[in-house]
Amino acid sequence: MFKFIPLVTLLFLSVSTAFAASPRMSSLKVSQPEAAVMRACTQDELCVEIMPGCEGEACASSEAGGKVLSLTGGQRNPLYSRYRLAELVSPNADASLQLWPKLIRFGDGILAGAETELRGMYSGGGASSTTLHLIAFLPDQAPFEVLQSASVLIRACFSEHNMKQRAGVCHDLYNFNASLALTGAYAAGLPVLRYRSKATSFPGPVSRSKDSLSGQPLRKRDIHTFTDPQCSYQRLYRFDPAARAYIANKPEPDCSDYTVP
Repeated sequence: MFKFIPLVTLLFLSVSTAFAASPRMSSLKVSQPEAAVMRACTQDELCVEIMPGCEGEACASSEAGGKVLSLTGGQRNPLYSRYRLAELVSPNADASLQLWPKLIRFGDGILAGAETELRGMYSGGGASSTTLHLIAFLPDQAPFEVLQSASVLIRACFSEHNMKQRAGVCHDLYNFNASLALTGAYAAGLPVLRYRSKATSFPGPVSRSKDSLSGQPLRKRDIHTFTDPQCSYQRLYRFDPAARAYIANKPEPDCSDYTVP
């Protein structure tokens, strides 16, 4: 979430965006990494980079440690064009860091993103989740974070009885996918964001908190992809100056079955 943005900055953004064009989202062309630098650019050569930010100091051992997200090209104040990424990922996490291949422009501001992927292993499979961190390059602020995708593959058959109980479908599969879009509106000088998600499980409405072998044997009609209506939802996120953060128009449901590796 965005936090601790000075009130003067928010007032300036609110006034400037009142007369600005609608915010717009641009696609970035991602280049092959070179010398530990990830780079992606718009057609008008505004670029976002993830690069080492240690400047001679000892970098943290984690992949995100010691790196910065940087804007290059265009007329940007260099003080407000760099964001340290070390806090996005726990040093002990099995994680990777990538550029978000899009860019949001609003008034005189920019929202750029980094994606962190967390992974976990299970005896019967594995799991991963990808979180988008949107960064506005405003002084003393934290990113707005939303889950983009997640996948969990668990369970296994260990005997012929298990195979029969599960009708040959030995794994439970959970998928969560989400998209972030612009509404064209502003709130307190920052774009209003629309978030849509879809969560599915297979076979049918399974649960990670229950033993799949303790229930009734699966039938042919049970073997289908189930869309979870609770975790397939839409929210609008507006910036709240009092909270100094993006706030959803309604509380988000608990979807940890789908989203936690």
